[in-house]
Formats: sequence, C-alpha cells, structure tokens
Amino acid sequence: MVKCIRLILVSVLALSLGVPAVASADTPAGRWSPGCMEDVLGNQLILICLPKSPGKWNGHLVVYAHGYMPPQSPLALPLGELTLLNAAGQPVFVPAILTDQGFAFVTSSYSKNGYAVEQAGNDLNALVAHFKNQVPPGRLKDGKVFITGASEGGLIATMLFETEPEVYDGAVALCGVGGGAPFQIQYLGDFRVVFDYYFPGVLPPSAANVPPDAFLNWPALELAIATAIASNPLVTAQLLTITGAPLTGNAALDGITARSALFYSIWGTNDLIATAGGMPYDNQVTVYPEPALNAGVERVVGSPAAQLYIHNFYQTTRKLQLRPLVTLHHLLDPVAPYQHEVIYGTLVAGVGQSAFLTSLTAAAPYGHCNFTLEEVLEAFAMLVEQVTE
Repeated sequence: MVKCIRLILVSVLALSLGVPAVASADTPAGRWSPGCMEDVLGNQLILICLPKSPGKWNGHLVVYAHGYMPPQSPLALPLGELTLLNAAGQPVFVPAILTDQGFAFVTSSYSKNGYAVEQAGNDLNALVAHFKNQVPPGRLKDGKVFITGASEGGLIATMLFETEPEVYDGAVALCGVGGGAPFQIQYLGDFRVVFDYYFPGVLPPSAANVPPDAFLNWPALELAIATAIASNPLVTAQLLTITGAPLTGNAALDGITARSALFYSIWGTNDLIATAGGMPYDNQVTVYPEPALNAGVERVVGSPAAQLYIHNFYQTTRKLQLRPLVTLHHLLDPVAPYQHEVIYGTLVAGVGQSAFLTSLTAAAPYGHCNFTLEEVLEAFAMLVEQVTE
C-alpha cells in the first residue's frame, strides 16, 4: 500500500481544494481550520498540522524549511510558499493535501530572517523535538521524518538531512543552494560588481558598503535596473554570460534575472556581514573574461573569518549516509543557478552515493521555485517511496 503513495498523492490534484484558514493558539476565536494550529516555540513562530482524526495519522512527519526572507521583514510563517495553484488555477494549501493523506506537517518562521541557515537548523531541530514530545509514546516508533525546503530552505533541508541522520529519514530540496552558500555568495557578489561596471551609477556605490536604508528605495532601484538592462541588450548579454546567470535573450526575463540577483545585494548585504562576522565575498584574485573589466571592476576584500563561518554553517557535506535525497530545479534559475545541482551531484558522486540522489528538472526552464503543484507532489512522492520501500 505504501508503494502506491505516488498515485495517491498525484490523484488528489483533481480535487478542488482551497486555502484553509489556520487557528492561532493564543487567539481561540481567530482563523481556524481543523488540524492546523499556529503557536510560538522559543523565538520562532510555528505551525503544526495534523490529520483530521488521530486514527488517520500514518505516523510520518513532514518538516518544511522556508526560503529567504528579507531581514527587514517581521518574522512570519511561510503560508504563501505553501500555497500553490492546481491544474484548475485554484490555490491549494499543500499541508492540507499531506494531512488528508495521513501525514503530520510542521513549519517555522525561524528565529531570524535573512541569512539564517545556522539559526534555522537549530529552530527546526527544536520544532521536531517539540512535536515528538506532544505525541503519545510509541506512535513514532515506525514513523519517518521527511524534511523539505525551497531556495535557502533547500540548503537548510539538505544540511539538516546530511548532519542529523538520527532525526531525518529523507529530504526534498526545491530550487536549493545545494552547491553551498560559498558558491552562491560568489555568484551574487560577482553579479553586483559586474553590473556596476557595465551600468555605473544605477545602484548606490560599492558592493561592500551598501547604505543601511538603501532597501527603502527598492521600487525606484528596480525600475532603474530594468531600464538599464533594456537599454543595451549586448551589454546585458555580456553581464549574464560573465556571471553565469541564465541568458534567455528575452528582455523581460533578463530584467527579472538582474533584479532578482541584485535584490540580495540591496536587502541582504548588511545582514550577511553581521551574520558571518565580516564580508565573505572576495574577488581580489578573480579573473573575469575581459581585460577592461578586470581593470575596472570593484575589488572587494573578504574576511577569512567570515568565509570560515560560511564554510562551517552554509556548505553542504555530500554525506547522504545511504538515505535518499530528491532535488527539483529549473534549468534557468536566476537566483540559485542550476550549477548548484551540478556541483552537488559531483560531490555526492565523489563519495559513491549517487544512487541515493534523484535530481529532477522542472518543465518550465526559467524560474526560481515556480514549480507546479504536480511537480512538487511528484518529488515528495518519489522520496516517500524510496524511504518506505
């Protein structure tokens, strides 16, 4: 019966499921949907969803790690990330599908926004322990814990899966930073300095010293970026090619790529420096494929201590430890380049565990986490089959 889980999950796509409301633990008269409850655990907001009756719980738990949230935003549960459109164009709250099929589900705001891999790992481990403490003894004896996440959450899910084999039995990483944050930080940093070289004056000067209030002017900066990208397609093509960003030849999509990559410079640089204890990006010895660019690009001096922090807390280990990991990625991802899949696949192959890694590609080539509901459920169903077979 367990081996039919893929068919069961995919079959529910035909149902017309809406987005349920969620109860608040401290406001009983607040939003309500049977089975889901908001609460607070330490410094994090949490959501726990259970099947509608205890007898329908299959003993398995799904843990979701959300993606990057700007550090300037208040802590919040990732309800938007968990809502996808079905084939009929209707919004579907994914945990509702999971609980209807017998799974329990938990997620967290984390105790910190922005760059939060270290904090999120601690928070999610605490959430799993909290959940297990609420379960009657013996109910989790044969149950499995599946962890999944998107974008930064894909990195968080992968790293927890690698480092906590006694807690997590399988993982799904969606549009994740599987190659590790060192590669990601280099990609975003290079995009910023190369953009500044080709389009000077569009952004506040210096990739290393972003004004703390620069994010307040983001709508105007977005427009300026889009205008610059559209003004010179040939230079835009050079920018995207040199930085390894997806080049589509479509002005609108290439503009989205530039705005997406530069978002992290404006909104996240100061938080990255504060979290890592210095600037981890360094291009002092980077050789770009153009002499004039090499002579004129801003050179950023990184902090060895910050780079060590990123290596320790933001770099995958490739240690699947004979357990399955499923990844799903767009071939042309403007935020987390598909190269992450290549890097991680090479790392896993180097330790002889490729048989435990399943890498899927989205039907739509371009996008960041723009998956269909069918694609997400299929990836999860493949994981469940591999873990429980």
